[in-house]
Amino acid sequence: MDPQPVTARFPVEQLQVGDLLLMLGKSQLSKLIAWFGDSTYSHVSLVSADGLLIEGIRPAVKESPLADRLAPDGPVVFVDAYRSLAADGGELSVDDRAAVLRHARSMIGTTFAQDDLVTIGLLVALRGKPRHLPVWLRWLIREATEHAIRADSGRMLCSEFAYRAFADADTVPARRLARPIVLGEASGLPFPDVDYGKLQEEVREMLKPKHKVLEQNAVGVEAIVAGAPVWDTVDALELDDPALDASITALRAQLGLDAVHPEGANAVDGLMGVVWPDIGPPNPKLVRPRDLADSPASHFLGRL
Repeated sequence: MDPQPVTARFPVEQLQVGDLLLMLGKSQLSKLIAWFGDSTYSHVSLVSADGLLIEGIRPAVKESPLADRLAPDGPVVFVDAYRSLAADGGELSVDDRAAVLRHARSMIGTTFAQDDLVTIGLLVALRGKPRHLPVWLRWLIREATEHAIRADSGRMLCSEFAYRAFADADTVPARRLARPIVLGEASGLPFPDVDYGKLQEEVREMLKPKHKVLEQNAVGVEAIVAGAPVWDTVDALELDDPALDASITALRAQLGLDAVHPEGANAVDGLMGVVWPDIGPPNPKLVRPRDLADSPASHFLGRL
């Protein structure tokens, strides 16, 4: 389970095609994605060839230089490298890595990635909402879950893309390279220190039309500021737990998380609300960056 102890930097030139790069973005939404995913990671990319990486990122799955991601002014706080192994934990052959890369490249430009709000919505559906919500987080969860309900189900998250690159690669038998997903203990990570002002800017950029800004008044009570850019409504301030729970329940139903399964057919992690089938593959849309890091088919290499 991440985070891994970092004792030394891993040389970029020793990365292999198909290795996974798990990272934490610098944005406020990235902090929330990592926490709701019970992890220090908010994003995952796949190592391509010739110094490139492939990833599901807005607006489309794309291939780009790894050096840009690692630049001091790049969009991430850190990047951890994981060696991709076979499903049984053995080494991946050159041919297997080539098959993964071919399938990953086949998705470039044709399968679009979801935005960060959809990611948070899906993670909330899995984990459930935290207790003692501040107004801004209550509003964000409602927007994220409803945004996920409205989202095109054919679009992919970053971890779904990475999972499918292996699971759907052209192999005999089919799914021979699918990465096993295992349940881990809850990490107990503290809630992140979120800059509310910066979070407003990030979400405002994603949602149109814009919503009224919530600010703290002189006595520290959050209130709607007259004449401020549109950010929120009075309804959000009065949103109670049943209303918020109804939105989360609707998304869980859409994802099939509460479906009745045959006895013994599923492993249930009650703390996280995750249901992984013991027989058959997991739902790729529910695979988190942490799940890819925790998989027996991943071996931590070090920080880039």
